[in-house]
Parts: sequence; structure tokens; C-alpha cells
Amino acid sequence: MGPAGTLRRPAGALIVLALLLAAVTAVPPARAVAADAPAATEPKNLQVMSWNMCDVPRWGCTGTGTSAEKAGVVKMHVDNTWVHAVLLQEVCENTLATLMAELGPGWGKAFHPYRWSQNGVKQDSPCEVGKAERVGTAIVVKGGIADARTYPTTQPWTGLQPPFHCATAPYWDDIRLCTVHASGLGSNPDHPTWDYRDDQFAEIKAVVDQFPRTVFGGDFNAQPPDAPNNAHAWVWPQGLYSQGPGTDGYQECDQTGTSRTGRPTHGSGVKIDYIFSSETRRWCTVADSVYSDHHVMIESVAVG
Repeated sequence: MGPAGTLRRPAGALIVLALLLAAVTAVPPARAVAADAPAATEPKNLQVMSWNMCDVPRWGCTGTGTSAEKAGVVKMHVDNTWVHAVLLQEVCENTLATLMAELGPGWGKAFHPYRWSQNGVKQDSPCEVGKAERVGTAIVVKGGIADARTYPTTQPWTGLQPPFHCATAPYWDDIRLCTVHASGLGSNPDHPTWDYRDDQFAEIKAVVDQFPRTVFGGDFNAQPPDAPNNAHAWVWPQGLYSQGPGTDGYQECDQTGTSRTGRPTHGSGVKIDYIFSSETRRWCTVADSVYSDHHVMIESVAVG
């Protein structure tokens, strides 16, 4: 039998048998053990989408689409961009219910409402005045969620108080996902010049720094620190927004090298939406939608 395993000339049965026995006994014992050992876990990519749905007409979202149309945007990206987790802002409870029905079984969600504080007296913020349906932020994950909880951040004594909350994705190797909606400048009607973003960003950083692995994103209501003529770059704390490979902080989805800018994510032509992660980035995309004034962001990170 030649090197390629082809019989070159007729041979007796005893010669063939001897060759076969020699081949079997030549297999090292270690290789036989390795064949029985469990295979290494196959690496997985986790696609995380962040989107401010602009789902509340009284917040300037009139004419941006129905619940079904907004839920359909998410479902389209689940089906075509392989999204496994969604971080939503400004989503009404009925829209979230529509989305969960579209996604079907096997998906988990965590929802927390925005609250209005009037001199410290708080109430859940409704999607429509006089109705019980609430508006909030949500985390939706394929494979379910665990340990969903909110974390306190500095909020206006009078004004809208957006939530900050996180949940663990067990199937995706227990990565911790968080959705963010920071207070915009002027969120306190009694003190319109007060800025809460610097405190909120520092508090968010303190929370996510506790997690071994994390993806957090949403509407930060702030332009990137390196955006031209950005008078509010100071709201970004040291160590949150990475300045490039080998530096402190978290790499942003649309970050290139040391540049902290990225493509616009809002209809006004500025970037105010972000996805940050402690994990290796595979790719990032920004997609427009007629059903919101915010663009969709999707980041793929390596897990497993």
C-alpha cells in the first residue's frame, strides 16, 4: 500500500492483515484519549441592538409609526441582522407586548418605567395622559434573562427621571446587558441650566465596572467627547469612553482607533446613541428608520 493508501500490486491476505495491524498499533494512546474528550465550546457572536423608538407622541414623536411598525423594525433586524439582544428606550408597554408576541417563545424581557418627579413626589410616566399604559426602557434577550434590576443615578428633583437598569443573559455566557437613557440638558424645568449627565455617566461607569463582562448602550443625550466644537465634552468621565486599544475604558461600537466620534445616530445629524462593551468587537452598523428620529445601532461582540 503506497503513501496515498492505494494498493500498488497484488498482495497476499497475510501481508494486508499485517499492514492493517501495524497501522492500528501505531496510533498513540494519547490520541485515543483525545478522541473521547469533550469538544471545546464553539465561540459565539452576540448581536446587540440599541434603539430609541420614539414611541410617545407627546414627547415629539407624532407620526413616527404605530406599535406594530416599530416592533416590526426590531423583528426585521432579528430576522435579517441576527440580533439576539435589544436595548430599547422610549418604548410603551403595548409596543413591547406586540414585540414579544412577534418574537415568540424563548425570549425574555425586563421593563422599567420613566418617572416624573414633582418636587420629589414621583409617579410613573404614561404613554398618553390619563391612561395607565407606561413608557419605559427595556432589555429583550433571546434565551431569557436573569437578575434584572435598576440602579440609582442622580436625577432632577423636578422633571423626567429616566431609568438605568441591567439584566444578565444566561445563554450568552452570563454577559450583563444594560440600557441607558441619560437626562438631556434642561431636563429640570426649575433649573434648565443644570446638567445631570456628568453625574449619571460616572454612576453608570461605577456600576458596569463591577461586571466581569458587559454590553451597555442607549441614548446618552451627549455628543462624543472628540466631536468638533463640543462644549460639553467634560460630561464624559475618565475611563468610560476608551481612547483606543490599550487605554482605560470601554470601546464604543462605532469607534475607529483613537477617534471618539462615529456616525450620526439622530435625525439632527449628530451622534448621541452608543453601545459600549468590554468584549471583543466583531462589527458595528448604524441603520436609519422612518419610525423614529433615532437610528438603530447594532454591535456584534464575541462571547463563549
